[in-house]
Amino acid sequence: MSAAEPDVESHEVAVLGTACARDLGDPMRWFAPDGYPNSLALSIVDSIYSTGARYSSVENVVARYRSFRRDVGADPNADGADELAATFAQLGVDGWADCIGNRRPTSSAKGAPLKAEAILLAVEALSGQGVRSAADLRALSSDRERAQQVESAWSAVPGQSSGITWAYLLMLAHVPGVKADRMVVRYVARALGAGERGVSASKAADLVTGVAGERGWDVLKLDHAIWRFESGRPFQT
Repeated sequence: MSAAEPDVESHEVAVLGTACARDLGDPMRWFAPDGYPNSLALSIVDSIYSTGARYSSVENVVARYRSFRRDVGADPNADGADELAATFAQLGVDGWADCIGNRRPTSSAKGAPLKAEAILLAVEALSGQGVRSAADLRALSSDRERAQQVESAWSAVPGQSSGITWAYLLMLAHVPGVKADRMVVRYVARALGAGERGVSASKAADLVTGVAGERGWDVLKLDHAIWRFESGRPFQT
């Protein structure tokens, strides 16, 4: 790292902070992301189905999962990895995709596995690391080494290597952080006057985190406000 880079990043944080203050208004009025603070299962389903899809289709999958679990007298809002795994044991991957999810693949590559299969593999990866609940996931924030191990296991699942779904999973489970998807990256790039390809997801996440820290804003709410603003949704109450 050159000596000039920290100054460049500090300047970029200041520029981005000015843009956020101008565009997003009073942070006390920003919508808080709902997420699923007590349901690792719903956090996994939402995060994996959210990439490359209209969010309405994700909402439909989540609604079907909730309905499926409520039909057997369970509470989907409290489901962890074990409960989600049990639905696959009952339906199988194809049955799960047809009954609860959809048949979207993890990528456009020929033979790419279904997102439903990726969900099962993600559940197995998290369980293998001892993460079975949203509380387990939040506990990782105090252990950087463990967090990196769990993230590596998640990233090995087909279609999850970019880090975007991992960041979104953390956000949905109310672990502080930034989900630097294309909306957030696009906003950051425009605020900095850079081409979208000139700002990586990791850089956008670092800069948004920097703005939140500098201005004393809640990073989850800031990330969500940027996403809603850029996608044309209301972002204030």
